[in-house]
Amino acid sequence: MKKTKHILTLIIVVFSICISTLSAQEKPEENEYEIGGKMTIYPKVDWLKGTPVTEFKKDSIYIVDLWATWCKPCIALMPHLSRLSTQFKGKIDFIAQDVLEDNKEKVVAFMKKEGINWDLKAAYGGDKNSDFHKNWVVPAGVFSIPQTFVIQNNKLVWQTYPSDLNEEILQLLVDGKFTVEKAQAIVAKNKAAH
Repeated sequence: MKKTKHILTLIIVVFSICISTLSAQEKPEENEYEIGGKMTIYPKVDWLKGTPVTEFKKDSIYIVDLWATWCKPCIALMPHLSRLSTQFKGKIDFIAQDVLEDNKEKVVAFMKKEGINWDLKAAYGGDKNSDFHKNWVVPAGVFSIPQTFVIQNNKLVWQTYPSDLNEEILQLLVDGKFTVEKAQAIVAKNKAAH
């Protein structure tokens, strides 16, 4: 009986060690495109308007909106983002990041005609072989646009739609009081009011 008890205890100890080892090995890598993920480098893009961004600076706020010339909802929301950019100039950097297009000339022509009035930095991200696509679109799991990423203090703090952004939410960012829960409550309140 004692021998069986010792063998059973030994089996439990070995099993526990195996489980602990497997758990440590299966720990997922940190995904920068999950809320709280560290964001430091801006992938290589062709800047079309504004001062290029190559990295996310520590005490700064960035709104990166993914769009394309073929995306009607994206284009319809650009004046909204432009107004917010004007209102928060010097406090938040707004970037209109073109994605999922392989015709840079088309994007440049569009920017000269339509985007010239946007108070936004603008960049061309390229096709599926581009640095931006490989290092942002794919790891972030972007399957549709528009999509907006909010980065503060080198961390992704929110992934949303540009229509969800407003003065109240952006002021929370500027004041250092932003949480996803507060932002979602404001979005819900605004949707209920309309």
